[in-house]
Amino acid sequence: MAVIMLATQKVKDWDLLAEYRKGAGPIVRRHGGELLGRSNTPECLHGEPADSAIVFRFPSREAVDAWLADPDYQPLKIIRDRAVDMNLLIVDAM
Repeated sequence: MAVIMLATQKVKDWDLLAEYRKGAGPIVRRHGGELLGRSNTPECLHGEPADSAIVFRFPSREAVDAWLADPDYQPLKIIRDRAVDMNLLIVDAM
């Protein structure tokens, strides 16, 4: 079953975030991930505001797990964690 992944971020370093995004995009696509939307100025309707929000569709939860475990992605996780405080949420696609 396809899943939607939502990432919300508090940005600590915009330059590092740009570096992360440049490297992460091809790896996401390698695992069937499709960028559905992204904003560096998301509108917060309720709760804690985020500096950035990203929405992806993946063909399955297993594809998300494979992306996160991809050896090419591991160095990017270090950059990501230096660049942002991130929440990742997974929901079933309709």
